[in-house]
Amino acid sequence: MWMSLSGVFNRDRLCILGAECLKAIYTALTTGVFLTGFLLNAGLDQAELGMVTSLPLIAGILYPLSPLLLERFRKRKPVLGIARLIFHSLVILCVTLLPGRVDDGALFWWMAAALLLGNSCNILVASGFPAWHIGFLPEEIRGRFFAISGIINSVFTALASFGASVLADAARESGNQMYWMGVIRHGAFVLAILELLLLLLHREPEYPQSRAKGWKLLTLPFGNRRFCLTMVPVFAWMMISTMTLYSANAYLLEEVKVSYVFLSVLQAMNIVTTAVVMPFWHRLLLRTSWLRAFQKVFLLFPLYPFLHMLVTGRTYVWLLPMTLLAYQTILAGGTLYFNNMAYLFTPKEDRTAYLSWYLMLVNAGSLCGQGLSALLLKLWPESWRLGNFSVAPAQRILLLQGLLSAGFGLWFGKVLLKRLEQKKDS
Repeated sequence: MWMSLSGVFNRDRLCILGAECLKAIYTALTTGVFLTGFLLNAGLDQAELGMVTSLPLIAGILYPLSPLLLERFRKRKPVLGIARLIFHSLVILCVTLLPGRVDDGALFWWMAAALLLGNSCNILVASGFPAWHIGFLPEEIRGRFFAISGIINSVFTALASFGASVLADAARESGNQMYWMGVIRHGAFVLAILELLLLLLHREPEYPQSRAKGWKLLTLPFGNRRFCLTMVPVFAWMMISTMTLYSANAYLLEEVKVSYVFLSVLQAMNIVTTAVVMPFWHRLLLRTSWLRAFQKVFLLFPLYPFLHMLVTGRTYVWLLPMTLLAYQTILAGGTLYFNNMAYLFTPKEDRTAYLSWYLMLVNAGSLCGQGLSALLLKLWPESWRLGNFSVAPAQRILLLQGLLSAGFGLWFGKVLLKRLEQKKDS
């Protein structure tokens, strides 16, 4: 059976899985709508909020510098642990404690400094954990592990997100919203520390010696033709899949007038959907390859935005469940295949350098996708009239998202696959 746990989970892999579950919980409590509510109640306006929440993406330019730091250490556990502790202390704890302790006029700058410094510390060591832990996931079990962990993580993410929304509503009604939000964020900090402890429990291997030293590490991946080509779909997936990360929900809330409760229930379907469809995506992987399976995801993804743009106040009751079901089904496969792209053509001795560029491109893709969406909304904020029909700005972005995914999927299959499947680098 594809989901058999035999040979998949040992002590080290269970620690990795447990850490991912804890991360899903504290991330839900400290990001997204919950972070938005906390910062607004702290006194930031919407413009300041947008600037503050973009800082982690901007700090992503530091990813390629990670190997310059990590390759100096034969034992990296202390460096990884200290940097991640600083990250959690600044991004979760410090941000929580700042409101009421600094002048309102300076609050934005203190928040920005804490988030920028904290995320920079994390980014400089970000490639260290996957380079270390991938050694516990050999190729023959990696697909099953990612599939099983994807299901489990979807459960914890959905439960944590629902719990966060309930807590946020309770805090709003309590009359002392900032106090209870602070309590929740302190709890999230404790969970983040527990996650870090699980990450550090593993035995640390002897890292293979890199072929390059110093600044040559920055350019090392560019000599690997197939790795560079693999990063093209990585960047494309992040850019396309995040284009409507905020505008699609804003369209549902502002234009369609969907309630938060209705959305929460539909998003909770992800638990069941992921569990049901993950065996299909795993069997597709076994019949083809990581690359060919990932290409199929790009071709199927347009189903989501094309359905989403048809959701209106008259159709959302029956069409929105179909739309989110399609999205959750396709996203499960996309996440499964995407997680392994960084390791397909990455030499063991240079994993730190390669993973640093991978993480930067993931970050850059997300920044480009969200930036393109924001730019289009800024340039053309008005709805278009087509006869009796009105096309909202978010609907136009959804249409563009679908066309880009379909176009890239076709090019991926006709051009990129042939180059990636060549046996030798040039």
